[in-house]
Amino acid sequence: MSSRHGRLADISLGFDDADLGRYTDGTSPYFGAVVGRVANRIANASFTLGGQTHMLSRNEGAFPGTLHGGTRGWDKVTWRLVERSASHVKLAHSSRAGEENYPGTVEASVTYTLTAENELVVEMHATTDEATPINMAQHAYFNLAGHESGSVLEHELTLPGATHVLPVDSARIPTGELRAVAGTAFDFSVPRAVGARIDEVDGPGWRAGYDHCFVLHNRGTKARALAKSATLFSADATAHPAATYSHPASGRTMEISTTAPGLQVYTSNFLDGSIRGKGGATYHKYGGLCLETQGFPNAVNTPSFPNTVLTPDGVYRHRTIYRFSTFPAE
Repeated sequence: MSSRHGRLADISLGFDDADLGRYTDGTSPYFGAVVGRVANRIANASFTLGGQTHMLSRNEGAFPGTLHGGTRGWDKVTWRLVERSASHVKLAHSSRAGEENYPGTVEASVTYTLTAENELVVEMHATTDEATPINMAQHAYFNLAGHESGSVLEHELTLPGATHVLPVDSARIPTGELRAVAGTAFDFSVPRAVGARIDEVDGPGWRAGYDHCFVLHNRGTKARALAKSATLFSADATAHPAATYSHPASGRTMEISTTAPGLQVYTSNFLDGSIRGKGGATYHKYGGLCLETQGFPNAVNTPSFPNTVLTPDGVYRHRTIYRFSTFPAE
C-alpha cells in the first residue's frame, strides 16, 4: 500500500512461503487465515444441540475453552481453488461431519475480490446437512506503517457504531453482558490512538491489551432481537461501516464495512518476538492489529446472542469490505 509520499509497504503480517509449514503446524498465530468452523472461543470446549452434547478440543493452553475451531481448525487446511480471474479468487473447503467433533458436513467458501475503488471484498458462504455452529472470520494482522515496522499503538482507530463491548470472564469467554463503552478505555467512537488507554485493559493471561468483541452497527441491547434469525448474516443485509484504522505518519487508512454483528479487536498481545516473518522480520507484541468481523464469541452457548447455528434450510453469508486510501498531510 502506498503512503502519501508514494512509498509502498506490505501492511499484513505473515510468512513469505506457505510451504514453510508455519500455517499448518500450529505455530502461526493465524496470520491472514480464515478461521472456523467457529472463530473465537467456545466455553468449556462444548455445546449442546438437539439434546446432544459435543465435546471439542481444548487448544488454548491452560484455558478450558476451544479457540478458532479447535486443534486443526480451518486455518490449518489447504482450501481448494475453484475460481479465479484478474480481480477475484474463490476458495472452498469441505468439512466432514465429526471434524474436530462438530456435527454436520459443511461446504464453505470464501471469495476475495479487488475492485477499482481500492477495495478488497471478502465474501464467506456456508451450507450444512445438519445443524452446526458456524462463525467464520478473516484473521489478518494489519500494520499500516509496514509489517516489519513495530508497534501499532500510535495508529488511530475509530469504531463509529460500537456503543457496547462484550466483557470477558477469567476463561476469556464473554459473560453475556453487553457493556456500554462510553467514557471507558473501550470507547473508540471518535478517532483515538490504539495505545491511548491500553494500559487500562488487562485480560486473563495478558496485561495491557485488547482482545474483545465489540457490538457493531449501534445494535447495543438490540442484539437480543437478532438471536432467532434463521439466516446468518443475510445476503440482503447491507455492509455497514464498522471501523476506520489509520496511520497518521504515512496517511495510510483502512475502512471496514461488514454485515457481521461483531468485531473482535486484538492488539497482538501474544506476539513475543519468537516468530520470524516476511523477509526475516521479527514480530513483537503490538506489532499488528486484528479487526475480525464475526458473530459473537460463545454464541452457541448464549441464547441472548445473535444466532450462529446453521441448519440445512439456512445459508451462512458474511460479507466484509476493506477500503484502502491515503489522506494528505494537514
